[in-house]
Amino acid sequence: MRTGIFYRTDYVVSAKEVYEKLKSHFDILFFKDSSENFPESVEDKTFEPQVVISVGGDGTVLRVLKKVKCPVIGVKAGRLGFFSGYLLSEIDKLIEDLKNWNFIEDKRWMLRVESHSGVFFAINDAVLQKDVSQKIVDFTVEMTDGTFYYHADGLVVSTPTGSSAYALALGGPIILPNVEAFEITPMAPQFLATRSLVIPSTEKIKITVNDPVNLVVDGDVVGKVKEVHVRKCSKVITLLRPKSYDFSTSIKEKIGYGKMFLKNGSE
Repeated sequence: MRTGIFYRTDYVVSAKEVYEKLKSHFDILFFKDSSENFPESVEDKTFEPQVVISVGGDGTVLRVLKKVKCPVIGVKAGRLGFFSGYLLSEIDKLIEDLKNWNFIEDKRWMLRVESHSGVFFAINDAVLQKDVSQKIVDFTVEMTDGTFYYHADGLVVSTPTGSSAYALALGGPIILPNVEAFEITPMAPQFLATRSLVIPSTEKIKITVNDPVNLVVDGDVVGKVKEVHVRKCSKVITLLRPKSYDFSTSIKEKIGYGKMFLKNGSE
């Protein structure tokens, strides 16, 4: 099986451990820092991987998912690891699962974010955020069901995947991955009643701002904008998970959401 390995620079030791265990079982096409560009395809297409393994945290997996077209497997070497299906101690299991293609194919859709700076694709979220020196900003959000106004430091538009990231930290709801909706969450709104809004994935929204703000897509600043258009994208990414994976277990383990505790304080 044609396999690639991307890793975060400071996890190169962990990545080498993964490489050493996999190289005798699979055809390793490349072993690269995730900040580097994906290798250019060759004419016979045999260089293109069938699967890519990402060693690091969620940020590493996000970068890798945007570089490749094939499924990605996350090996956790970072902190939370929402995108990671395997620990470093589970590489032998990963090898067996790869040999038998014994996975859950976890497909996630993305957002298409269009502005004068270009077209971008968000797996987690698109954030409109003012500079520290700016005063509070006026946002206007237009959609099928009307127009909403936000007087805030910023807005986060997130997919179900991103609902457990920045939006959650701002008090937004967790949206299950199979729900056809995305959410808008204000950052430090002036009015206490201003909270997250969950809208259908069929919506096409237009956001205008009274003063240019930063557009941040999946953590990367891509430019200053006064207007953006956001909608669900036809692109999907595929994460390969162990057959034992389920979303509820993941959020219980990572952030303690919905976890059962006994009266004596133990699980």
